[in-house]
Amino acid sequence: MRLLAVFPHPDDEIGVSGTLAKHVLRGDAAKILWLTRGELASQFGNTPPEEVARIREGHGHAVAEMIGAEAEFLNFADSSLTGGREEALAIARVVASWKPDVVVTWNPHDVHPDHRAAYWATLSALKFCRIPKLVGEPYRKPVRLLHYYRSDIPRPVVYVDVGEEGQAVADRVFGFYRDFYQWEYSLEAFRANRSRLGAEASVKFAERFQAEAPLAHPFLG
Repeated sequence: MRLLAVFPHPDDEIGVSGTLAKHVLRGDAAKILWLTRGELASQFGNTPPEEVARIREGHGHAVAEMIGAEAEFLNFADSSLTGGREEALAIARVVASWKPDVVVTWNPHDVHPDHRAAYWATLSALKFCRIPKLVGEPYRKPVRLLHYYRSDIPRPVVYVDVGEEGQAVADRVFGFYRDFYQWEYSLEAFRANRSRLGAEASVKFAERFQAEAPLAHPFLG
């Protein structure tokens, strides 16, 4: 299986880090595609955007290495995403060349405009990747689109059993960002939430997503 995660900013991938790690550990391939470098992050104060971009791109590569995933950055500006054609085409070209079976992104109703835009651009990309005049060599195999869970979206819920090993990697990813940004949310609370989701799925640790349609589960089946 090949999994592609599409997000606007480095650290958005925390919620899928255990899933990607689990699949890498079992021999599957994973890639994280960031649309921006997150250069406008307020946590950096007056640091020039160019320096913030350099730091956050480094974060992305470091996290991808922890997970065992490939990393790629597109060149869109932070807080400028629209979910429109240009972004969708750029994602579609990555999809057509990398050929994922599953794509994971933000949900379409998140409060951050870049998060919502990433969903809509990714959704369009899964159509554009099938059109030769847009991407060259098309990719026409079925791709399952999952997005981060949101309780007010009436779509099927997908739990992924990340296991002890996948959760250990997710802990490292979360801890890496928590230590850098000095978040108040603790590692213990992070693990407790994953354990709660695991209990909902009758496993020890889980990550939770939603699917575009009620298809057969590709992870736990």
